[in-house]
Amino acid sequence: MLTVNAPPCPNPPCLKHTESLPMPGSAARTNTHMDKTIMLIRGKILALILVVPILFACKTTSGQNISADQLKFFESKIRPVLVRECYSCHSDQAGQRKGGLRVDTKARLEVGGDSGPAIVPGDAAESLLLSAINHEDYVMPPRKKLSDREIADFRSWIEMGAPDPRKTKTTKAQSTVSNEDIKKGRQFWSFKRPKSSSVPNVEQLAWVRNPIDNFILAKLSDENLVPNEDADPNSLLRRLTFDLIGLPPTPEQVSWFEKKWAENPDAAIARVVDRLLDNNQFGERWGRHWLDVARYAESSGREVNATFPNAWRYRDYVIDSFNADKPYDEFIQEQLAGDLLPAKTDEQWTEHLIATGFLAIGPKTLAEQNARQFSLDLVDEQIDVSTRVILGVSVACARCHDHKFDPIQQKDYYAIAGIFESTNTYYGTIDTPQNRRPSRQIIMPVQDSSEFDLRLTMQEVNQLNSQIATLRDELEVLQIQRREARRNGNDDKTAQQSLANINRTVTRIAALENRLYSVDESGNPKSFCMGVQDKDKPLDSKLLVRGEFDQPDGIVQRGFVQVLSKQNPRIKPNESGRLQLAKWMTDKSNPLTARVMVNRIWQHLMGVGIVQTPENFGATGMQPTHPELLDYLATEFMNSNWSVKQMIREIVNSHCYRISATMDTEKFESDPNNDFRWRANPRQLDAESLRDSMLMASGSLDLQRPRASIVAEAGMTLVREGRMTSFQPTSMNDDSMDMMQSSRQRRRQVKVYNIDNHRKFRTVYLPVVRDSLPRALEVFDFAEPGMVVGKRETSNTPTQGLYLLNNSFVMRQSKALAERIMKEADTTRQQIELAFLYAYGRDATEEEVESALAFYGDYDVEEKRRRRRKRDSDWAERTKLKKLSALAHAILASAEFRYTN
Repeated sequence: MLTVNAPPCPNPPCLKHTESLPMPGSAARTNTHMDKTIMLIRGKILALILVVPILFACKTTSGQNISADQLKFFESKIRPVLVRECYSCHSDQAGQRKGGLRVDTKARLEVGGDSGPAIVPGDAAESLLLSAINHEDYVMPPRKKLSDREIADFRSWIEMGAPDPRKTKTTKAQSTVSNEDIKKGRQFWSFKRPKSSSVPNVEQLAWVRNPIDNFILAKLSDENLVPNEDADPNSLLRRLTFDLIGLPPTPEQVSWFEKKWAENPDAAIARVVDRLLDNNQFGERWGRHWLDVARYAESSGREVNATFPNAWRYRDYVIDSFNADKPYDEFIQEQLAGDLLPAKTDEQWTEHLIATGFLAIGPKTLAEQNARQFSLDLVDEQIDVSTRVILGVSVACARCHDHKFDPIQQKDYYAIAGIFESTNTYYGTIDTPQNRRPSRQIIMPVQDSSEFDLRLTMQEVNQLNSQIATLRDELEVLQIQRREARRNGNDDKTAQQSLANINRTVTRIAALENRLYSVDESGNPKSFCMGVQDKDKPLDSKLLVRGEFDQPDGIVQRGFVQVLSKQNPRIKPNESGRLQLAKWMTDKSNPLTARVMVNRIWQHLMGVGIVQTPENFGATGMQPTHPELLDYLATEFMNSNWSVKQMIREIVNSHCYRISATMDTEKFESDPNNDFRWRANPRQLDAESLRDSMLMASGSLDLQRPRASIVAEAGMTLVREGRMTSFQPTSMNDDSMDMMQSSRQRRRQVKVYNIDNHRKFRTVYLPVVRDSLPRALEVFDFAEPGMVVGKRETSNTPTQGLYLLNNSFVMRQSKALAERIMKEADTTRQQIELAFLYAYGRDATEEEVESALAFYGDYDVEEKRRRRRKRDSDWAERTKLKKLSALAHAILASAEFRYTN
């Protein structure tokens, strides 16, 4: 049976909200007996006035039944106190909401303020309001504590379910998108189902290799343009290898391709393409493209940057899916609803669960104090990524109002929101005072036999339990001391120090408990993954006026976007609707899914998409340059069982793929943006390909997949300044229970992980930590991991130049390349030629060889000057490697190395 795992919260109720609950003021109170008497009479009159008209009311706005006795209790004992003590600082009437808290309706009490919900109906211990009026962690009212009788009344009221007839005044949401607008919207080009039109007839039949060429030639002919000549074989092979596997060709591949190209260019290309598609490096290249749009990262980012230790499982799932050529419709269904799909084996079920990490790996505002706000933001992020990545439209724009440009109503947003609100998201973060929204993880049905060495002996398990118990006792003492200090009015410095001690202890408890709960009863490691699962009781969502959670405006039935779906889905009451959503998105009748994906494939191969706004196929997006070709590719994609490899094979075997990038002034003046594809687009290597190429040229690249990630090794922790600190439990005996107080011993228990400290494996396996990317990624326009990035920015900045000139990684690879070619070639000329071949995938020209030899001569002159100054007799021998390293450095930092033509 599938379970989710998390250690019990080490914090007593409300501990995490220390110093956070707003301190409401009270109305000015007089000190005279007469004023108190008048106030009491006014309170009783107010209660009678309010009770009589609604004495027979049966339900609150939330549907809670209220008996006459409960109503009378609220109006006589609760409302007067709230009005007298709290409204002046926490109500619409007073125009104030200090600390984000308003107490003038039940909904606002339950929503709470900056510190979280003020009341939890039925649970007095979890209600911050009760803690505050008891003057425990908070002080409400600030000037004088309520009487014991009043406090007891509030406790009784909360325990009976907090019956409250007060309603929140809301504004009705008025839709500006009519049914007629939706009907007309279905005629927009991208909202109509793709239909494969007939292949155009063209005169240049000898140029055509497949139907793609017909569409390209027809458009060029309409614009009085002709395509460029073919690229030279070396440039084309380099283009193919970088596009398909993200690596440069080897000298052996260059030699083979030149020979086969001379015999039969078509056969040579087809053979290379088949080999590259069968290569495991294909999934690493194309999986990274998907990770860009899936906003993959291994931490939450934002104010509290907590690690996601098991995000790497989703990364590997994506890579394996592309290598296996998993049908795209199946790929999407697994990521949206893998936990709900049938599985023949536990292994398949495990894979499906890992796939749902797509919905869990987004950025999280873990510092958010309001649970309802956090939940709504989480759902919004899931809606945004699902609709933009798969459908190419942003339904999330309709969260607060109807979509401004597309015929998408606000209720369409909340129809999908209900689906995700009926879903539990498990992302797995450490429970610390800074992290107000920790999460559990899913225990996988199949345990991973190759986890890190996290096994514990039974003695170590017992030691951990003992340490946790000791720290809990210490925590209780610290909390008591803090409460006493607050009552005694100690200064702010003492209070801050007390809070710091509490937070430090809580963090230690969380670290030890995470370690303990990572193993089973026998001390064997458990295997976890991020993902989602249906809630036990799915519910439809409430439409929120202006997107504000305290402004509900009716229930919206779970469903899809009306302009894209003419029929309402059949979602049973006990279902979230995610499975229906996944199947609807991947149905062949859906007008967008296939178009969006083939456009992404075309963009990654051609440099520019047919639609140049890959996440926006709506009214504000760009029109397709070749609409008939786009529909042809979309229908072919679906008819080929949604095969990504087959679509790539068809595009790269077309003639238009192999044309050169040569500039032609006359053609440029007619089509400056190359919209009609008269030439290939020169492209800059992305961050991954640049780093991998340096490693490959130097002979240092390790093509084996590394185990997991450095983030997984660090475990659940927080990221600060590019480093992750893991709290390591140590052995302790009964006589050394106070060892946790030793600062030196505490330092020994801390292990620091540097994000830039990594082995020489492929760049796709580097840690992707939000706000703390490795330097090799950050400098070269890596996809922002907190956003959906279908098209990366490209830049040429001084920072990039400085990195290539001065970074230690580049310097090491330059030296490694020099050492490699010194071993493989004897003469200086041979070494120079080999350096060009490894770096550029082509032979050096005679002019380049002469320039390199001249560089050698200048280098020798400079070194002789240094020798005279230092009186160094063996300079000649030691200078050989330095000269070749300097040449290799210049080659690796060159423009040709960074671009494909």
